[in-house]
Amino acid sequence: MDFLLAVLSFLIVLTPLILIHEWGHFIACRLTGVTVLEFGLGFPPRAAKLFERNGTEFTLNWLPLGGFVRPLGEDFVRPVGEKATERDRQAYRRYLEEMAALRKKVPKLKSVAEATPLQRLFFLAAGSGMNVIAAVVLLIIAATISLPPVVLAAAPNSPAGNGGLQTGDVITAVNGVAVSNAAQIEELIEAQRNSEQLITLTVQRGDETLQLTLGEQTGRFPNQAVLITGVTRGMPADGIFLPNDIILSVDGRVRSVQSIVEYVRERGGQTVTFVVQRGTERLTLEVVPLSNVAAGQPAVGIGLQPLEFSLTTGLALADRAQGKSFPEAISAGIEQTGFILGQLIRFPVDLIRGALTIEEARPVSVVGISQLGGQVVSAAVEDRSPLRLINFAALISLALGFTNLLPIPGLDGGRILFVLVEIVRGKPMAPEREGFIHMIGLMFLLGLFMILVVNDIVNPIGQLIR
Repeated sequence: MDFLLAVLSFLIVLTPLILIHEWGHFIACRLTGVTVLEFGLGFPPRAAKLFERNGTEFTLNWLPLGGFVRPLGEDFVRPVGEKATERDRQAYRRYLEEMAALRKKVPKLKSVAEATPLQRLFFLAAGSGMNVIAAVVLLIIAATISLPPVVLAAAPNSPAGNGGLQTGDVITAVNGVAVSNAAQIEELIEAQRNSEQLITLTVQRGDETLQLTLGEQTGRFPNQAVLITGVTRGMPADGIFLPNDIILSVDGRVRSVQSIVEYVRERGGQTVTFVVQRGTERLTLEVVPLSNVAAGQPAVGIGLQPLEFSLTTGLALADRAQGKSFPEAISAGIEQTGFILGQLIRFPVDLIRGALTIEEARPVSVVGISQLGGQVVSAAVEDRSPLRLINFAALISLALGFTNLLPIPGLDGGRILFVLVEIVRGKPMAPEREGFIHMIGLMFLLGLFMILVVNDIVNPIGQLIR
């Protein structure tokens, strides 16, 4: 199933984004008058010629590294010499002459070398530009989508706890009235609390839709607690706590997130007793925090989130997404695009500075991206909403655009660097020499690709984030 979801995510996320990127190059060629010989999905060797339109071959290729647009004067990643350009020119002209019966005039052919440096910069940057535009559109769409609130926890002895609500339940309606945020739920329940009518919540739990009725309060319940959101492998908490455990007290006292963090840090090497609620069970658990932990580093290895329980129902709810009006969504989409681009730009800087570990900065291949995409597809199906998939596609689109602009030979950024050098020098580098450098870069990228593919197969990235 994981494999099928990964393939599905490749088809519905990566493939369209690659096509959008190459379409940007294609449109730039058309706008600058450069003749396009081939539009390829994947890198050669060629698997199949799909069709031909206006002299441009549209092809499917075996290596799923991306795609390419091959204008006159280039092979699929590099400029070529005048002999190869003239050979392509003659082949293209023969095609046009075959169509001469339908044309009054054969159009002038234009190679990349005949384009001005500014036209070439436009052509090379257009693919990444289209990825940015696609991301903005996707994030604008995402900003208009609403998701009903999710249950963080139901306090023990409370109406919600006795009614069977669980962490992760999604509340979609109260007594048949659809809801889109936690405030609506509280208002509807408060309005009906003093009536004799039972309060029934429509709940989505995984693939099931349930009708749960709030129960009676059977005792005191806390108005505050702390939720464990995750447990780090290999840390003291591993094997003791579970995600969604509710911390009721630490060494006999109710504590906030910050006080728990400080308290366990001060007691490195000593036994600390937690009372937690796990489902319907109340458990007493003991853990020994690490000693001499550096500032900012975990002592136990648990993620924490504060909970505020409703005094009426005992529910702790979280709003997930509130759909915005279209003008607000435009602003939010542009702002979110800028934020993600800023993170991508800071990423290599943080890696060099040592602010990120190698594991945190782990690069992935299309296999790893597809693995992550499979999890996103699964979550989107579970949410019954495309929001996660749209946000994931926007992130990958920006990452694709950013990566292609890195000044590495074989990538668009490497080509742009050569054009900038040409502008400074006042003359281009010999096509054969530039082509050789790009081929070296391509071989490096191919080698890196194979290493990342093997790593993503042997050590799937999806396992690291579960």
